[in-house]
Amino acid sequence: MRTLILLLVVALSFLPPAGAQAQPRAKELRLLAAELPPYTFQIPPASVAETPGVDQGLVYEVVSEMAKRVGHTGLIEFLPWGEAQRIARTQPNVGILALTRTPERENQYRWLARIVTDDLILVGGQGIDVSSLDKVRDRPIGVLARSGAEALLRERGFTRIKPQPEEWMNARLMQQRRIDAWLAPRLMVIYAMHEVGGKLEVLNFGEIVRKSEIYLAASKDLPDAEARKWERALEAIKADGTYQRILDEYNRLKIVPIPDEMRRRFSQPVWEGR
Repeated sequence: MRTLILLLVVALSFLPPAGAQAQPRAKELRLLAAELPPYTFQIPPASVAETPGVDQGLVYEVVSEMAKRVGHTGLIEFLPWGEAQRIARTQPNVGILALTRTPERENQYRWLARIVTDDLILVGGQGIDVSSLDKVRDRPIGVLARSGAEALLRERGFTRIKPQPEEWMNARLMQQRRIDAWLAPRLMVIYAMHEVGGKLEVLNFGEIVRKSEIYLAASKDLPDAEARKWERALEAIKADGTYQRILDEYNRLKIVPIPDEMRRRFSQPVWEGR
């Protein structure tokens, strides 16, 4: 019996390790997002549930459809915006949505797919001249923290910048007249004002500072083959009409105020998947 066992052990020692002949399944792209309505959000207003097809943001929906085309699970992790950017910059195999492509960020990420283009616009309160950024250089101006808008203002030497973790906070500050101006993509301004029950009529829409191109981006060293899969996925959903359907659904969306109690329920990052 001992001899038999010994022979069996010797024979097994010459076999390849279990699974050695099979190629390991590539780890799927880790997708990160933040509370950036109407592009991505965890805290939908009541009207979202009442609008067929609308789920968690325009860019979220587009990327989720792209994920189906590449065989991705569609799992998207919501984190604070600064943390999501840091991880995508410093760790491999990470995707991030919805990131504005700017000169400051150009060499920090791999830009996979432009999802939507908006206007980065300067808005002000009543009586505030927002015909150009220089008109508000000495006034308190709200921006989204760690955004392209904040980077632009700092690059131009602005000193009275008031960064906020989420855009609805800038809308609230505008209501309270604690900031005189606000620099953000137009859609985010409109959505955030509705979120806090504000009226767009009290804002002055001024200079369009630049186009705001919203992307699915990724870690700088993402392999070419993986990048091409996502690029082709966007082409596919545009070709079959899925992309336009999503845009149409969000164009029909009526935004209603979000209660503060609901915001508190989503105060910690959570996982969302489809």
